[in-house]
Amino acid sequence: MKKLFLVCVVFLIACTVFAQGQSESYPSRDITVLVPVKAGGDTDSYARIFAQYLQKELGVGVAVKNVDGASGTVGCREVYNSKPDGYTVLFFHGTSLLSEITGLSDLNTLDYTIASVPVIDKTATLVAPAKKFKDANDFKTRAENGEKIIASIAQGSYAQLACVLYDSAIEGNFSYVDSTSAADRIADMLGGRIDLFFSQYGLINQYFESGDFISLGVLSDERNEFFPDVPTMKEQGLDISMDKLFFFAFPPKTDQSIVDAFNNALKKVCENDSAKADFEKYFVMPEFIDQQDSILLLEEAKSIYENFTAELLGEK
Repeated sequence: MKKLFLVCVVFLIACTVFAQGQSESYPSRDITVLVPVKAGGDTDSYARIFAQYLQKELGVGVAVKNVDGASGTVGCREVYNSKPDGYTVLFFHGTSLLSEITGLSDLNTLDYTIASVPVIDKTATLVAPAKKFKDANDFKTRAENGEKIIASIAQGSYAQLACVLYDSAIEGNFSYVDSTSAADRIADMLGGRIDLFFSQYGLINQYFESGDFISLGVLSDERNEFFPDVPTMKEQGLDISMDKLFFFAFPPKTDQSIVDAFNNALKKVCENDSAKADFEKYFVMPEFIDQQDSILLLEEAKSIYENFTAELLGEK
C-alpha cells in the first residue's frame, strides 16, 4: 500500500513538473500569426508590425500567413481547427462578428480563446473619387437626389455595414459590387469603376494627399487628432460611428498559461516606442487591453452589430 501511495505521489509530482515545464517553455518554436485576408490591407499591415516586435519579445520567429476567402471565414476556420498549443494565432477584426450575424460563418468568435484587442482603429472613413465629386457635401447632395452610386464592399464586413448605413441614412440609390481586397478597391476607384468604398484613413492617405480621393467623413464619435480637418459623419447629421476592433485569438481550449505568456509579450510591444512609431504611420496607436476586457469589448460590439442585421441582409 505504501508503495502504491509513493508511486501516486511521484506520478502527481511528475505531472505538475511537466505542466510547469510546458508553460515555462512556451514558446519553444516559431509562431504563425494567421491573417484571414489578402496581404496589403490594414489587418495585414498591423499584423506584420506586431509580428516584427513580438518575435523580439518572445525569442522565436513570428511569421504572418495570409489565408483569404469568404470575408475571412476560411482563415478563421483554419485557426479554429488548429491544435491549441499556442503556435497558431488569429489576427483579425470585428468582421468575424458581422459574418456570424449575416450567416456567412457558423463560427462563434467568442468561442476562440481571445487574447487581446490591442488596436481600436478610429480612422475609418468612406472614400469617393475626387475627379467625380468636389467634396463630401457634393457627394451627399447628389446621392440624396437619386444619382446612382456604385459601392465596393466585402459581404459581411465593416465595409458592407458602413456603406449600407450611409445609403440608408441619405435614402440613396446605391448598387454594390463585391471585393475583398483593398488594392482592388483602390484600383477600381482610380479606374472610374466605383464611386464609394470603406477604408482606414492611413491605408489611402497618399491618395488624399495626391488629390485622387476625397474623404466623406470619419466614422467615429470624434475627429481624429492625426487629420483634425476631416469632420465626423455625426457632424454632417448622419448618425454613423464605427470603430474597428482588431484582436488576437487562439484556438478554443488553449491553455491560460500560453495566453498569459503571449499577452505579456504583446503588452511590451504596445508600450514599445518604435512599434508605436510604426503604427503612427497608419494614424493609429496600439494599446494593450487585457483578456477579460477584450472579451467584453467584443461582446458589446456584437450586441451593437446585431441591431443592424436587417440592413446587412438587405431587408431594410
